[in-house]
Amino acid sequence: MKQNLPATLAFTLSYEGGYSANRADPGNWTGGRVGSGRLAGTKYGISAPLVARTGGLSVDAQKMRLLSEDDFRALAVRYFWEPMGCDRLPSGLDLMVFDHGFNAGAKTSIHLLQTIVGVERDGVIGPQTLDAIETAKLGFVAHFASQATLSALQKEMGIPQTGMVDQTTITMLEKHGKRLELLCHALSALQLGDYRSKKEFAIFGNGWLERARARRDRALAFVGATPVTASSAPTS
Repeated sequence: MKQNLPATLAFTLSYEGGYSANRADPGNWTGGRVGSGRLAGTKYGISAPLVARTGGLSVDAQKMRLLSEDDFRALAVRYFWEPMGCDRLPSGLDLMVFDHGFNAGAKTSIHLLQTIVGVERDGVIGPQTLDAIETAKLGFVAHFASQATLSALQKEMGIPQTGMVDQTTITMLEKHGKRLELLCHALSALQLGDYRSKKEFAIFGNGWLERARARRDRALAFVGATPVTASSAPTS
């Protein structure tokens, strides 16, 4: 949703920080791969290849260090928020899809959303995906959420905490209007899995997982839902 853009950008910026030139991060290299091109670094999560693409410049560390927060906002909207169709996504999912896309790749983020709503993974937020967000069977979506999440939701709704997807759970999710909340939880589970699958996980994994869980909790706040408690918070 358009009105969530400022808060979403603020969340993303809070996790991106300032200038970094870690040699193990592909985004710090002008060629987009470790050892390819010049080690120019990133700033506010804006990669050297993206800056070169934007300005047609010979990018170096000095140019990267000069990027401002206004540059971050402009580039994030131009290359992520708008192409990913985040304006058209419901509150909560807009932040989930944008922040993961900015951090891990736009198409990857959209593919995960399309997976949980059961549509073709074409990497485009179009009418089919938007319709599926509103109509996908909750029983289908729930299978992507962790058992800990389902148990916490069942406790909140006053039904047996089995951590399993059954008809009673589906009926109560519908009755309590928890579609968006469930979608955020299901998408978060896949995003956590995506991070764990990356070859750089041993280096950056702890930070990625912390960010993913904070992203989920912020998205739940957007939809007026309460994050799961620490004792039942899903770790996968």
